Amino acid sequence: MSNIKNQDKFIIRFEAFEKWYGKHHAIGPLDLNIRRGEIFSLLGPNGSGKSTAIKALVGLHFPSKGRIVVNGFNVAEQSPILKRMLSYIPQRVTMPGLMTAREILTLFAQIKDMHPERVEEVLGLVSLQNDADRSIKEFSGGMVQRLGLATVFLSEPELLVLDEPTLNLDPLGRETFRDLILSLKEKGSTVIMSSHIMQEAELLADRVGILVDGKMVSVMQIPEFRESISLETSMRIILLEGNKTIPIAAENAGATFMNWEGNDMLFKAPPNRRLDILRAIENSGGVIREFHSDPPDWDMLLKKQFNVNREN
Repeated sequence: MSNIKNQDKFIIRFEAFEKWYGKHHAIGPLDLNIRRGEIFSLLGPNGSGKSTAIKALVGLHFPSKGRIVVNGFNVAEQSPILKRMLSYIPQRVTMPGLMTAREILTLFAQIKDMHPERVEEVLGLVSLQNDADRSIKEFSGGMVQRLGLATVFLSEPELLVLDEPTLNLDPLGRETFRDLILSLKEKGSTVIMSSHIMQEAELLADRVGILVDGKMVSVMQIPEFRESISLETSMRIILLEGNKTIPIAAENAGATFMNWEGNDMLFKAPPNRRLDILRAIENSGGVIREFHSDPPDWDMLLKKQFNVNREN
């Protein structure tokens, strides 16, 4: 990892950042500071401005107003030092179809002046060692995305910027991604990623910033964000056996919303009441076959937790 000359605790600063595309105001004004060594997630519904902020951060387009400063450098000035310290993975990774995974990683290793042995290590990290000599045109979208991650993890970037990194990943890829990101954090890297998947941020991030229609409506530590999600999480129960007294018992135990159809029940309740509700259902003669937690959709979360009505 490169030496850090600028010891400001904030490695990234969005300062009155705005981006316009003609008459369309995509985002801003945005003021945001991101600390060294933290994982920060930009969250929000599709079209909220997350990718616009990410692309401006890595210099793919420039601010219409304001500026973005990374490690003391204005991103718009395209500093070579800044380019060396920053790694970026877009939403959809593309690779030359006729090359193999090993050939691509070997090329990137040469560019980054990494030892060839690192190629084999990284192939194992992203579970591509058995497919390393297949041409990329034979890869699934998830495999290509994992290969994109592998090019970054050849080295240990000081700053990693990710735009919807799990969008095309399969379950194995998502698990691999989480492990690799947490390992980078342990080594002192800073990670900023955009996502519309709340659970991903809850598992990885230290803080989240929630963007809606180009405006930052909230910046929260993860415990506060987790509580916000929990309050709007739906609990779904499928019963083997039930009776008409069960909905009443569940409500008395703290269920705040309920839908009863056949042997399916849907309710919401604070986390500290859910076990009491399950016990009340069983004490009323219910036999539980399955139990699921369904996180809220974005519109529900925004309206109830952040007082944002996207219909207005």
